[in-house]
Amino acid sequence: MPDEARNRALELKKAIEAFHRHALRRLVRTLRAADPGKELLLRAVEDPAVYAMFLMHGIIKQDLLARVAAVLEEVRPYMRSHGGDVELVKLEGEVVYVRLLGACAGCSLSVQTLRDGVEEAIKARIPEIRRVEVAEDGAVAGFIPLNEVGGLPQSGWLEGPPITELADGRPVRFQEGGHDVLLVRLGPKIMAYRNRCPHMGMPLDQGPVDGSVLMCPWHGFRYDLSTGECLTAPHVHLEPFPVRVEGRRVWVRPN
Repeated sequence: MPDEARNRALELKKAIEAFHRHALRRLVRTLRAADPGKELLLRAVEDPAVYAMFLMHGIIKQDLLARVAAVLEEVRPYMRSHGGDVELVKLEGEVVYVRLLGACAGCSLSVQTLRDGVEEAIKARIPEIRRVEVAEDGAVAGFIPLNEVGGLPQSGWLEGPPITELADGRPVRFQEGGHDVLLVRLGPKIMAYRNRCPHMGMPLDQGPVDGSVLMCPWHGFRYDLSTGECLTAPHVHLEPFPVRVEGRRVWVRPN
């Protein structure tokens, strides 16, 4: 296709998308003007296709963690082409912690691989991120084995409930210091997430659990509690918190 024809096609595509975005925003404003319309809008957004369309046009905003996860999905094919992979560990302020897997793990060039691939992609798409770090070996976001006991850090950790209060697969709400945390025990692991559905910001602790899958009690979004991944809408994740066990009690460090 000649360059002139290609440019005209791209301009037409942008014009159509701008028209769709304008029309969708007017539709959303109209629906939100009355309570029945708000209810219809919430029901419509439960459909993954509608959610994806609103997300594409900027009507629904992803949180920072979800945006980082989306970028990692983009660079994953590059990592795998070099025999490796990358895993999001946690987000602390303006710093992203990742784990390099496969051929990248332990490689003397792993830091350079990170700089050339992952960090460049994240910082280019998300200016709020200042730095990307490789997580220390053995550090896992969101859970630790129940039998691991170590020295308690001097700051930032909140004392939670005894592990005996966590039944396998049953979410427990933990509120302390202005933080609202969702705890769940999955076999030998304890997971901790912010008790907020990224979809509409509603609490998740009353949602039913099937295996390791939690359903939002408000709008039905489904989350894999072992990873925090949303199974209903792509690139949406629960926000994980570091968690450990000390003296048979659960300790959580909110971000």
